[in-house]
Amino acid sequence: MSYSALILAGGRGRRLGFCEKALVEIKGKPLISFVIRSLEKVVDEIIISVRDEAQGELFKMIFPDLRYAYDLYENTGPLAGILSGLSICKNEYCFIAACDMPFINEKAVDMLFSKCKDHDAAIPRWGDGFLEPLHAVYNCRSMMNETKKSLEKRETTIIAPVLRLKINYVPVEEIRKIDPDLTTFMNINTCEDIERVDS
Repeated sequence: MSYSALILAGGRGRRLGFCEKALVEIKGKPLISFVIRSLEKVVDEIIISVRDEAQGELFKMIFPDLRYAYDLYENTGPLAGILSGLSICKNEYCFIAACDMPFINEKAVDMLFSKCKDHDAAIPRWGDGFLEPLHAVYNCRSMMNETKKSLEKRETTIIAPVLRLKINYVPVEEIRKIDPDLTTFMNINTCEDIERVDS
């Protein structure tokens, strides 16, 4: 079976001084390149969600061979990117990730794809109930339909459409068997995070 991946890169990097977060350099390479490199091992199609044409042109100079989706809604957080990205997916299932997760474990992603069969989503869940909806696999049609409904109702949190899906909750402890330090969930939000990872 063929799979897709959608990387959300349309954020404005507020905590990093409004720079292009996905293009911040880690070890001499754009942050998003680490995400791409991991996902290329698992999926047949990678889509980058950007906020507008200007941002898209910037990314295309570095990653000309990838597909791009452009937000149709403004100021709606990740849901706009999810909707535009899923609308051009070629495959039935898509792994959705934030652009700031440089250590995504391809074996964990592969597991989530297998766990999504017969469900609308396979989402990691921590022991306290906290979900990882931006490190999860979705049935494209189901998630797209529910995301449309959320945007029409002006619900802008990622969890709004997610909780209306038939979800296979995957315990994080199961993922820990593949990724003992759970670095797959690590994200970069601050300059201190960059320094820690880049050192």
